Amino acid sequence: MKISPAEIAAALKKIDNGVNAPTDEQILVISSPLEPAVVVAGAGSGKTETMSARVLWLVINGYVKPDQILGLTFTRKAAGELAIRIRTRLRQLMNSDLVSPELAKEIENNLDVTVLTYHSYAARVLSEHAIRIGIDADATPIGEAAAWQIASDAVNNFESLSAPLISAPSTVIDDVMLLSKLIAEHGCSVADVRIEMERIISALTALPGKDTKEIRDIYQAFKERSAILPIVARIDEHRKSRGLLTFDDQMSLAAELSQLFPDIGVSERAKFKVVLLDEYQDTSQSQLTLLSNLFGFDKTTGAAIATGHPVTAVGDPFQSIYGWRGASADTLDSFPAYFPGVSPRYSLSSSWRNDHVILDLANNVISYINDRTRLRDQKRVEVAELKARANAGLGELACGVFETKSLEAQGIAEYFEKLWFDPKRAAKLEKDRSSFAVLVRNRKQIPDIESALRTLRIPVEVVGVGGLVHVPEVADVIATLKVLAFPDKGSALMRLLTGPRFAIGAKDIAALGEFSRKRAASEKRDSRALVKLIEAGNPSSAENDDIFMGSIVDALDEIESAESTAFSKEGYARLVRAAREFRTLRSRVGTSITDLIIDIERAQHLDVEVLVRDGVAHGRRHLDRFLDEAAKYQRTGGSLSQFLNWLEAATSEEGGLKSGSVDVRRDVVQILTIHGAKGAEWDVVAVPGLAKGQFPVEGKRVDNWLKDEGQIPFSLRGDADQLPKFRIENVMDMKGAKAERIRFDDECKDKHLDEEFRLGYVAFTRAKTHLLCTTSWWRDGEKPVPPSALLEQVLTIANANPKAAKFLTDISEHPLDENNPNLAKPKSEIWPRDPLGDMRTIFNESVSQVISAKSFERAQLVDQISKLPSEPASWARDAIALLDEIARSRNPQVIFLPQRLSVSTLLTLQSDPSELALRIRRPMPSHTDIYAQRGTNFHSWIEKHFKSPTLFSDDEIALESGGSDLELEILKQRWFESDWAKLTPYEVETSFETVLGGVLIRGRMDAIYRFQTPDKDRVPGNDFRYEVVDWKTGKVKDGEELANATIQLAAYRLAFSRLTGLPINLISAAFHYVAENQTLRPADLMDEADLIALVENVKVFQ
Repeated sequence: MKISPAEIAAALKKIDNGVNAPTDEQILVISSPLEPAVVVAGAGSGKTETMSARVLWLVINGYVKPDQILGLTFTRKAAGELAIRIRTRLRQLMNSDLVSPELAKEIENNLDVTVLTYHSYAARVLSEHAIRIGIDADATPIGEAAAWQIASDAVNNFESLSAPLISAPSTVIDDVMLLSKLIAEHGCSVADVRIEMERIISALTALPGKDTKEIRDIYQAFKERSAILPIVARIDEHRKSRGLLTFDDQMSLAAELSQLFPDIGVSERAKFKVVLLDEYQDTSQSQLTLLSNLFGFDKTTGAAIATGHPVTAVGDPFQSIYGWRGASADTLDSFPAYFPGVSPRYSLSSSWRNDHVILDLANNVISYINDRTRLRDQKRVEVAELKARANAGLGELACGVFETKSLEAQGIAEYFEKLWFDPKRAAKLEKDRSSFAVLVRNRKQIPDIESALRTLRIPVEVVGVGGLVHVPEVADVIATLKVLAFPDKGSALMRLLTGPRFAIGAKDIAALGEFSRKRAASEKRDSRALVKLIEAGNPSSAENDDIFMGSIVDALDEIESAESTAFSKEGYARLVRAAREFRTLRSRVGTSITDLIIDIERAQHLDVEVLVRDGVAHGRRHLDRFLDEAAKYQRTGGSLSQFLNWLEAATSEEGGLKSGSVDVRRDVVQILTIHGAKGAEWDVVAVPGLAKGQFPVEGKRVDNWLKDEGQIPFSLRGDADQLPKFRIENVMDMKGAKAERIRFDDECKDKHLDEEFRLGYVAFTRAKTHLLCTTSWWRDGEKPVPPSALLEQVLTIANANPKAAKFLTDISEHPLDENNPNLAKPKSEIWPRDPLGDMRTIFNESVSQVISAKSFERAQLVDQISKLPSEPASWARDAIALLDEIARSRNPQVIFLPQRLSVSTLLTLQSDPSELALRIRRPMPSHTDIYAQRGTNFHSWIEKHFKSPTLFSDDEIALESGGSDLELEILKQRWFESDWAKLTPYEVETSFETVLGGVLIRGRMDAIYRFQTPDKDRVPGNDFRYEVVDWKTGKVKDGEELANATIQLAAYRLAFSRLTGLPINLISAAFHYVAENQTLRPADLMDEADLIALVENVKVFQ
């Protein structure tokens, strides 16, 4: 007799009170037969708990062992959460009264379910079988920045274009990357793309009649695509020949292997009796191909698996928002085509996240999307509405239509302020406090909202590279980098000159512009910037002011040769100071990008300003994250100008460059894009900018292969049946071709609009208790912009639920006949703006008080004492002597910690801060003794042995001068006796730069080894563990000396984690003492917080 899901839940509840009885829907999923099936799981419907309960039911009823189950999801975080939930429930099951001792022992011996990300699983398949297609799959996949760098180099250096390109280089790079991805994703080739374009062109040119603009646009798009296809072929060959595979490459190659070698599927099906596919709606075509080849079809016969392998796909078509990455909302509907069998459809519609009014809104959006799709596709299966949990609250749905964008940002901040500073929230522990987020559709919304929140003293974190560039202090750094790298970036220079630091006024800016024009004319030359752009073949990208008036950046550099009488006295002095500062910084351009950024921070005092503004805890958050991004990019070998171009790409991408899942925080308000928020939840959420044409976005680049050069022909895609079709074969003349083109465009727009509404659904369902939806009448144009269809959905629900609704403005007022107040009544301010603003009066008064309270001069005091009787005068002189002594003890020499440190300096910082202070105050040359020299000779020998760069760092030479007096030959012999000599390092001499507490830490790891993780110890999302090994030629350390030395390993471990994105628990670290053939793996290494505290606590020596 089988044990039911309800019985399992009841037994577990005796152990864990947090276990809930399964709903009727969950019971159907948990106890479903072993066959292919689809589970439509709405937002917050408890799919993780349901999947873990499914595993328990299968195990306890003897269908499978835990290690025969494969679970796949998209992020390491999600994989970890699912694996931990399953493992926890299995352990609880072992201790319940349902399990016999024999079964408990069997579960313990096979405890771990294999839970991986889709990419990790593909990487595993590829690593096991890549040799069969001659691919080196052992190297770590390159990241998005490195892939972009390769594409950028190829575009900028390609000399054999078949036609001139109209698009800007940045657009061409994006198109090349997208074409490369789609060609690999859908298993076609550059030749296939060219053949399909030629077919369409031949059909069009054969039609009678005169072509139209719509048809000429097709010709132009095809011409541009044809011109860049050779670049695509070149970068694909370049990457694969050098083993520079992206994650997408790994997936497409694994799919290719599964198609070519049927035995792989036989092996995987034997290994995994049950497969659970999470977030199935987000799977791409190559992922579907791989999984279908392995678990849907028997490739040895080409037929579907007779009984249907037990594959359960869990997903929500309304959360399909990654169409621009290859996913489709139709994936769940097409499941039977990839996994033939009975394929029943189950639903999970009870939301365990959202309160009632938020669920009402979600259901309203679901109904709206269903109505739209029903008109176009009668076959699509509709999704059930979400139901509230038993104890759900009423919730709050707030909305507002403000006059301007700035007032909208202010309204959001004021709404958050009341909830953020609520005494009840403040009284709770941080882990129990409510969480807050602002989810934006466009990153340009971020600066106003971030500024409004900061004004009310609410701490803010902007998540993601694309959003980070809009934060004021980061924007200033980027503007400075542009001025240093590009002579034509006049707008970036204006940001800095008119900002609070230099505060150059209108008259002086005009005088600088006039000087720039005269300079260009008198020298009879165009600007350096324009010359550079002409040489690069892209003069159209020059800024207008630069073309007509010469480079204003160059003009500032030569400001000291200008007539000073044309400027105000103070303005001229400030311009000279700015020119000298930029000149000094420009001399540092040859250094690393991270060093240059730190120099900019210090030159502009940004590091101090952010600490004053936001405090020590939060002040450097965004600058440090920007430094980390720069350090990651620096590893690709790109130049400063390429780094700046990459930042532009990160900002302009639809959902930003790929990043990990967001970690929800409760100590800050997080601002991020809706795409970046998927999978997360917050108590309080604001969704701004719900204006017509802006969210849902209209008129933006829509996936349409007839006009988007980065798209491949839809007919070559694996999901062609789900995409609009250009039916040229049914057209009789050019008039018909025009009509067919318009119809095709409209279908593409409809699919895009569907995804926009799904994006709104995702945004709304991130909120647990409070949801604020806003827009403003006046955006950036001359006409008012009414609320969008999404906000109309919000207003419908708000009006129907008066007890749960909160209106921040009078929604009925609309200024249709008025003028934009930003244009009709422009805000007037004094320029340059006083950075202290309303605080100027108070500041001046404080300065006056300090000046008036200055002490007597010592001579005056001595003169007064001389007029006293002898005894009081003696007392006074003694008092002065004592005060002098106290002053000396209280005011020792202050020495600041440098902004750049080596790892060896970190060790001294921990072991002897005073000694480090002396070294900083008075640097002395280091002495290389006989022991250090012997170490150097040994390292050279090791280098030849591995035929790699030296495995030993300069830091070690400085640290190990006290080693034993051993002969070099003995060291060599001892090395050969070690286990490490038998292994091949995964990486050697890996240099790194990472930021700890605002200080850049540099170092070089001797060697990293990679080991296959045993199944019983495997961590979800990765099949390997890594160990950083530091070679030591001196004597073995112990006690306090060893404890201090472990800081070196802690820094290396953290650096490798940051460089690779690997969880730190997958990385260990060890010292190997060569002379003693002894490897030490210290326990309890410092974590990131400990290392930051070490630096933060000793930034100033006294």
